[in-house]
Amino acid sequence: MSCAKVIIMIFRPIYTDSTLQELTEHGKEDFPLSMDRQCVANEHCKYVLHWHYEVQIGVVTKGSVVFRSPEHECRILEGEGVFINSGCLHEAEPTDDSEGEYVCVNFDPKVISGYSSSLVRREYIDPLLLSDRLQIVFLKQEPWHKEICSALLEMARIMDEHSYGHELELKVIISKIWLIIVKNNEEILKDISRISRADKKRMKTLLEYISENYTEKITLENIAESAHISKGECCRIFSRILRTTPFRYLTGYRISKSIKLLTTADMSISEIAQRTGFGNSSYFTVCFKKELGITPKEYRKDTSPSNHS
Repeated sequence: MSCAKVIIMIFRPIYTDSTLQELTEHGKEDFPLSMDRQCVANEHCKYVLHWHYEVQIGVVTKGSVVFRSPEHECRILEGEGVFINSGCLHEAEPTDDSEGEYVCVNFDPKVISGYSSSLVRREYIDPLLLSDRLQIVFLKQEPWHKEICSALLEMARIMDEHSYGHELELKVIISKIWLIIVKNNEEILKDISRISRADKKRMKTLLEYISENYTEKITLENIAESAHISKGECCRIFSRILRTTPFRYLTGYRISKSIKLLTTADMSISEIAQRTGFGNSSYFTVCFKKELGITPKEYRKDTSPSNHS
């Protein structure tokens, strides 16, 4: 499988918060899908253990790359790939004889399922997201593995060309990839245990409240009241489903929104702090540095286009 024509012009460093969640924004709210080129020799890519809510599928386009989760690791050669499920801790590292590169798509499954209560979401999305046996899948030998890798390279070509209608083309292909995965893992997906529908509904309400009110001062009581539950139950739901606390999630959410403004908006650090609910630049800087290890000003400088041309 030839990868020579894959370009993917964007390289983005991987920054994480204290929970190891990656803070990069993948796509936009109205189309939450992005594609990137990752150079594993780069210090902001190699050995960065992290996770994200988005699903990731990658294919190696140069050399080889070792992909690792807490339970598994595999050396992936050029033309081979990897599926990384939502919430799965993982990292990539270069091999001794290769400055490996890969292209990857990161996407929210709602690109495929549409609205959250759809049959597609219930029958074909959630079972895969919640499957312990399909947290990371190395795409190497099986015919369906190769089919996914070929489809991903086609997505890269479409993303590079960026022609009229490319979003529809990407949606069709990512849906085809998802279908290939579920068709070839039907028995696994039928056997998994699921989070209760009530907890899913409450979690959705809690996250929607944070999304709509993160710019304001929010207390734990405010968050819990949005779903008509106690503060203790609110914390338990966050722990059971997202493996974090409400305030860690809120801080991470605010920082993810600030990152978008730091990289795209002509606003001062103080203005961004106000816009994202931190209140003042001092508190914003303390939280940002605690999560990422650098200040907002340093992050803005490090991610400016002139530093990655």
